[in-house]
Amino acid sequence: MEITWLSQGGFLFDADCTRILVDPYMSDCLEFKGLKRLVDFPLTFEELHPDVLICTHDHLDHLDPGTVSEIAALYPECLIAGPESCCRHFRKLEIPEQSIKKLERGKCFEFNGIKITSVFARHTEPEATGLVIEADGKRVYLSGDTEYDKRLANDFTKDCDLLLICINGRLGNMSFEEALKAVADIKPRTALPMHYGLFAENTADPKPFIAGCAKTGIKSFEMFVGGGFEL
Repeated sequence: MEITWLSQGGFLFDADCTRILVDPYMSDCLEFKGLKRLVDFPLTFEELHPDVLICTHDHLDHLDPGTVSEIAALYPECLIAGPESCCRHFRKLEIPEQSIKKLERGKCFEFNGIKITSVFARHTEPEATGLVIEADGKRVYLSGDTEYDKRLANDFTKDCDLLLICINGRLGNMSFEEALKAVADIKPRTALPMHYGLFAENTADPKPFIAGCAKTGIKSFEMFVGGGFEL
């Protein structure tokens, strides 16, 4: 499985000749709230080629309306998935009903042999979800936006191969200290910090989290926007 960080909570997963795109924020639509992006989105629409687009919740840096509409227009065969709140937004964007997939917590669906499970998250958007993606014999847990909660560690997420976890500590998300508590609960083989570096008003230093993982023997390193790595 090849994984590319796209900034904030956005990722591209390549596995089994299938591309799963999660939470791409490609515009600057939050600038009206004073949140101007610090880094460019690393790929063009023409480079994405997603088979599945997932939005974990209905906040603009995760469900970017312009981005979703453009992807739907360019890639009409792409399945567009999310919890019910996202599905309502997809319909407002006139995404065809046959292209929409509703995600329900604790339930999974398979696409080209890849298993995707919607899991618990505790966020200011009540229907927000985390994701567990299973492919190529690996299990990846993407926390999405969430506060710390013991329920983040569950039968789907415990002992995963990779945990991608938010550390920004603002607006309904964990701080790096809380993220380290979640790591201790989940016990992944590798834990990588995300959801920082896009907005000056909502960022954090990843180094203390990485150092904290190292102290407990869990592998961690700093990802770079647009940089891919293999799991």
